Amino acid sequence: MQKNEVSVLGVSEVRWKGQGEIRSGDYTVYYSGSERAEKSVAIVVHESIVRSVVKKVVYNDRIIAIKLHAAPVGILMMQVYMPTSDEEVEELYDITEEILEKDGKGDPNTIIMEDWNRVIGDKSYRNIVGPHGLGRRNHRGQMLINFCERNGLIATNTWFRKPKRRLYTW
Repeated sequence: MQKNEVSVLGVSEVRWKGQGEIRSGDYTVYYSGSERAEKSVAIVVHESIVRSVVKKVVYNDRIIAIKLHAAPVGILMMQVYMPTSDEEVEELYDITEEILEKDGKGDPNTIIMEDWNRVIGDKSYRNIVGPHGLGRRNHRGQMLINFCERNGLIATNTWFRKPKRRLYTW
């Protein structure tokens, strides 16, 4: 992170039990896991950003968020680890939208870092999906597009030309 000057990083599959925060060198790790140490998520924040964290939202072992004080508007950053079973996916979208409604008020900038486990394809769609995606859109990819459309979000990874090896959005 330091070498690439990354100040905030979302991580899936942390495999830590429980919830909490750990300070390590110049970074603080906010994490949320289950009792079985699987499916956990974390947000790693550089010390220069930590003082801007005004709220930590730990919902479950698949969703964690932090709210940052910034000017002119705040920033809500979420890390979500989508499951592979369709049953759980719908539930996680609902929870994510609840967090957006509750903690996304006040017109903050919202960034959702996520392991979506889906393919949104290489075809542009309105102002949500750009022209630089990969593959052919699947059902779950369409679910993501619908989620973005309902919540005024975009799939940023598709708006920048990158080498093929960096296009995977799984």
